[in-house]
Amino acid sequence: MFICAGEFLSGSNYMFRGTSYFARFPHMTATVLYFAIIRNFFSNPLVAIRIINIVLSMFNIILLYMISKEIFKDEKKSFWVLLISALYPPMILYNNVYCSENLAMPLLLISVLMFFKSINNKQNLLYLCLSGIFLSLSHLFRPNGYVFIIAYIMYLFLYFKENIAVKLKNILVVLVSFIVPFVLFSTLLIKLNITEYPLWHGTEPPSISMLKGTNIASGGKWSEEDFKVFHDCDENYEKADKKAKEIIKERLVNTPKLELAKFYVSKFLNFWNNGSFAGDYWSEAGLDEAYNKEDYLKMLGKENGNMIIRISEEGVFYIQSFYIILLVLSYVGLYKHKSKRKNLIDLLYILFGGMSLQLLLIEAQDRYSYPLSWIFIILAMTAFNPKENEEPLDYDLL
Repeated sequence: MFICAGEFLSGSNYMFRGTSYFARFPHMTATVLYFAIIRNFFSNPLVAIRIINIVLSMFNIILLYMISKEIFKDEKKSFWVLLISALYPPMILYNNVYCSENLAMPLLLISVLMFFKSINNKQNLLYLCLSGIFLSLSHLFRPNGYVFIIAYIMYLFLYFKENIAVKLKNILVVLVSFIVPFVLFSTLLIKLNITEYPLWHGTEPPSISMLKGTNIASGGKWSEEDFKVFHDCDENYEKADKKAKEIIKERLVNTPKLELAKFYVSKFLNFWNNGSFAGDYWSEAGLDEAYNKEDYLKMLGKENGNMIIRISEEGVFYIQSFYIILLVLSYVGLYKHKSKRKNLIDLLYILFGGMSLQLLLIEAQDRYSYPLSWIFIILAMTAFNPKENEEPLDYDLL
């Protein structure tokens, strides 16, 4: 993305057109444009991006503190969320990664915060609108908006006793405020002759990613076999889509049910068992991979890249221990409060289920679950007793 950003500044836009990488995966477009802006204004853009990442990460900590206050109404728990967030390994490691997740995360958290504020303020329409807008902005960088908007709609529809007209009005507000900015930005890029197609329609069909996600031999990860399907179909969208769906159907029908069940259980566990969410790998990748090592060092103004500490090796025990403690506390909290599910915290469980389902359907990569990694910090607080004067919200499931 960073290399293409430099080429875009030189007047090229091939990377967004035809069947080039960002035309096939248009959700990366906004990140390339962001990198282009940074490269245009800073003499050392990589350092500038890292500094911005750190600032955004610090902002994320504050946002998580504010979200926890909306959920728990408990200053002590919110303080612990603040402290744990500041020490949370993936949120530290991703500061060194040049990726879209760093831009999507704060926008995603603002959206969640605005949604919670709308609930705590009698479903205030302004907060709902802001929630949808920030979710749309986040969706420009990472395609997780679909999961979040469905979760919002489910929550608004299931958790309130208002008549159907009021529910539909609230749902319409958050849905329209999510869709409109995304469509406007996509249309603007086409009008400016930057992109060729809408951001929601890549030249490679989504079924190719789903095809990779069903490959048992590769663990649902990238494979040469599935990668070649698009090219074997002459990079034709309809032909590739049809071929991918045929292979997916064949795999699901012909694979023994027990083997299929084991595969999806393993795939689910792999998404959530890495305490760094691949932050350790991606923060070191630039200095490890031969194809970009020389360019990476040149951009940093260095001749060699010897690591003093390799987090992916020396830091594994600390990272996994930290994460396991959060997971255990999250499960304890779920068990303790299973009989009284009348709280904003339920939205986090819905989001976890929705994100897990999305990840099971597509190509597996550890970093795909990072945008939701923060929920375990908040869920861990449910293991501790609430304040005596803390009351559940005054609404019930239908």
